[in-house]
Amino acid sequence: MPDIFDEVEEDLRAERARAFGRRFAGTGIALFVLILAGTGGYVYWKQSRQASANAVANRFITAAGDADRATKGKADAALAAPASAALAEIAATGPEGYRVLARLRLGALQWQTGQHTQAVATWQAISDDASAPRLMADLAVLISAQHQLDTADPAPLKNRLQALASTGNPWRPMAEQLLALLDVRTGNTHEAATIMQRLTTDPMAPEDMRQMAADVLTTLPPDAPTPNARTPNAQTPNALAPAAPAAPVKPAPKPAPAPAAHAPAAHG
Repeated sequence: MPDIFDEVEEDLRAERARAFGRRFAGTGIALFVLILAGTGGYVYWKQSRQASANAVANRFITAAGDADRATKGKADAALAAPASAALAEIAATGPEGYRVLARLRLGALQWQTGQHTQAVATWQAISDDASAPRLMADLAVLISAQHQLDTADPAPLKNRLQALASTGNPWRPMAEQLLALLDVRTGNTHEAATIMQRLTTDPMAPEDMRQMAADVLTTLPPDAPTPNARTPNAQTPNALAPAAPAAPVKPAPKPAPAPAAHAPAAHG
């Protein structure tokens, strides 16, 4: 008898399982279809997004190339106009990263074609844009300052550069270099020499920048520090020896160019 009851109980469980399956089979199939549809939709969206990013990358590279050709030698307005329009379109409608790159390149094109006021405004807009990556916004400040080093009002220019010269800012060495050259322009040669002396041994400064700082020091007045100068209290056998005649003052070299804006590598 127990075997009969066991068989009946198993039959009842089987029937309940079949009823459960019939009841929820449609829901399970629908859920499976939704999962497949969602996966397919995500793959399609990802591929479409990648294709769109690749298309923007190609447009940016083409526009930047046209801008380079338009400003090689004497500026060619016929080439500059379509390049400017293409960069402006990417700056307005492209993905975030390309918007900033296009604006940086557009500002450079405007400056190279004599539109200096527009170029400064373009770079200023990037540096003031809270949505722009801070690294790129600070780069816009450097590029703008470098182009205006000999012409702009020194006071606001110095304020903007000092904000970038803080410890931890990746652009600090370049900001300090521009600050020193700005000091040379305003006659504050002692401060300029102090900064340049520091740059000659700054491990964060590129080698060419350290060499340029050392070269600038040789052009400054004799009371300015020289490369690897000792402190006034340092005692050496030649401490009382007369100082060598100062080197003739030569024009300070131009700062190292700010990094160019390059397109991120497009992924296939």
